[in-house]
Amino acid sequence: MPLKLLNNKLVICSILICLLLALSPAVSAAPEIPPKPDTFDYVFDYAEMIEPQDEDMISSLGRELDEKTGAQLVAVTVEALGNSTIEEYANKLFRTWGLGDREKNNGVLLLVNRENVLSGSPGRVRIEVGYGLEGAIPDALAGRILDNYVLPRWEQQQYSEGILQGYLAVASEVAGEYNITVEGSYDPVPAETGSGSGQGADGGAPFMGFFVAIFIIILVIAMNRKNKRRGGRDDDEFGGRGGWGGGGFFGGGGFGGRGGGGFGGGGGFGGGSSGGGGASR
Repeated sequence: MPLKLLNNKLVICSILICLLLALSPAVSAAPEIPPKPDTFDYVFDYAEMIEPQDEDMISSLGRELDEKTGAQLVAVTVEALGNSTIEEYANKLFRTWGLGDREKNNGVLLLVNRENVLSGSPGRVRIEVGYGLEGAIPDALAGRILDNYVLPRWEQQQYSEGILQGYLAVASEVAGEYNITVEGSYDPVPAETGSGSGQGADGGAPFMGFFVAIFIIILVIAMNRKNKRRGGRDDDEFGGRGGWGGGGFFGGGGFGGRGGGGFGGGGGFGGGSSGGGGASR
């Protein structure tokens, strides 16, 4: 019968479609986690998103942090995540490589997914924090680092700079946790808000800044006079806190060449683990 024959063909087609769908994960499955590298470093730019000079800075800072604290902060870029979420991928990579000390679990992973960075989709970047540093870098702080240092630069297509500044900001918190200073100019710089750097199209912007400065000067003079009438203190109530995170890394006079004995080459991956703490964007 023609109708019966048609039904048989539909059944066969349905079976073939099911077989194709069953085989499709071989094509669309998540890429395998990169194996633990034979040569240890603090930056692995598989997606080629980081400029050479930024790679050098990350590597140097990561090595010094490792030597002075035992903490391992590693930046990794990948082309895509396949069907994995960035949380799954980051946690698996962290555990497979074993970031941080096995006992202290003091590793941090900065993972960047190039595919979603370029498309602007969620799952662009994650800070994965080892158990031992979750107190120093809680989830909310990790999220603020991404929001203030990384994402605004990516919106301006400054991909390498965003990764570098995110790394520096995390490193600041790690060094502050261990109360150490490092040598070199590694201060993280929050991204500018608004329409970007430069004077812009409005030629009146410099004049506005001038008037704001005059207003601030007048306000300071008025406050000083008021304090003198009251016999106020001469000390600076805003002084001495240092920028990000207070103390430790960049506080107290910057990077004045103190610190111990240069770089000794860093060990390998320490076998640390992560419980899934951190933040993603």
